[in-house]
Amino acid sequence: MLLLRNLLNQETGKTYVEAPSAPSEKAVVAGSSTRGVNLKTLLTAIVVVSAFAELSYTTVNISAMGVYIKDGIKIDPSWIAVCATVFVAMEGLLKSPMGILGDRFGRKPLIVIGPLVSVITALLTPHVSHPYVLVFLRILDGIGAAALWPAAFSLIGDHVPEEKRASAMSLFNLAYLIGLALGPALGGGINDFAFHHLPITYAQSKEASFYLAAVLFGITTVIAFVMIPNFPATAGKKADGEHGFNLKEFVEMLRRMPMTLLMTFITFLGIGLVIPYFKVFLLEHFMLSESQFGLKMIGPALVVAALAIPMGKVADKIGKARAVQIGIGICTLSFWLLLMMTHNWAIVLLGSLLGIGFAIAFPAWMALITSECDDAQRGTVVGAVGTAQGLGAVVGMIISKQLYKFPAFNLLGLPVPVHGSPFLGCAIMITVAFVLGLFTLRDSPRYIATHDTPP
Repeated sequence: MLLLRNLLNQETGKTYVEAPSAPSEKAVVAGSSTRGVNLKTLLTAIVVVSAFAELSYTTVNISAMGVYIKDGIKIDPSWIAVCATVFVAMEGLLKSPMGILGDRFGRKPLIVIGPLVSVITALLTPHVSHPYVLVFLRILDGIGAAALWPAAFSLIGDHVPEEKRASAMSLFNLAYLIGLALGPALGGGINDFAFHHLPITYAQSKEASFYLAAVLFGITTVIAFVMIPNFPATAGKKADGEHGFNLKEFVEMLRRMPMTLLMTFITFLGIGLVIPYFKVFLLEHFMLSESQFGLKMIGPALVVAALAIPMGKVADKIGKARAVQIGIGICTLSFWLLLMMTHNWAIVLLGSLLGIGFAIAFPAWMALITSECDDAQRGTVVGAVGTAQGLGAVVGMIISKQLYKFPAFNLLGLPVPVHGSPFLGCAIMITVAFVLGLFTLRDSPRYIATHDTPP
């Protein structure tokens, strides 16, 4: 679910944050309110806060929640999907309202309050076994995430000069990937350590990663309070990165770009199918410990982090449409191969290949979409695409809790293991999106007129 947020805020070396550029690289923004604040200091603060925040949310949502529900309190695994769904839905629904609050009351309060809320929820979760209470805590987590991320994106737009924003967002994305890489390793490692070295049961060991997450959220809160400058509220232009679910924009753009939004919806429906059960399935299917799973996730995430920037520039050389087609094609091939492989090395190799495909496809995808509209409609287009992504992911998560219950079966010679149906569904959805892309995606006439796109 953390991937969804990051993908929406990439565009081949550009950020969707739009705000008046500052006249100086040293003064972050013109005016007495920010004189003396160094750009490097501000970016360092944003990047450090973002890295710890992503690490915290990954530890809870990707590493801890699934195994806690399945092996800790041992309730129906369908609640894994329910908890993931309400978190993503709440974050998406509240992004725009939280962005407005940030405009009115300033960014820093929301950046501090967001992770502080999750300190409380992380500490409470190990003491909760009732599924409805778990869902309520995930709703609070979603509110906290909705407060944090739009405010962080907006700080870049408010105070980073135009010529520095691509570099700023690259650092932001790198921080995200570091958090995504280390979260499963730290969360799984602390659970395994607790089981082997503390006088507790296997089920009780699944609580340990929530206490780790509480510490990480606490560190995020302290860093935000100490390092983020307390800029006054601004009535400036809102960052496009703050868009949440906006049905009005979605319906408006649906008339103009139906195939684009359909392809977006289908792709993220597939992603939503696997998000809730990603870890618990791989632990079972490849017979891994949590520590082993976490270590295997570090490799692909670091590969993608290292290649994210150069892969994002592929579209500049071969054209946006072709880059999307190639990227999604790589993802499709990787996912089908992952379904066929049962060796542990397949997670690292094919996971890295899958990440490279997304690193090529999605920056080009967002660049292609925004090239189809004029500047005045850019925010509306991004909002509509964000809504299609969010709706697709939520629908996928809802469906996944039913698919997860399917027994093992054979599909045209391909053995689908027990609990593997969500992954089969994801492979099918990505394949459909790939075919749609081959037949519908074309670079805009303006791009073709100014670039020598290969035939």
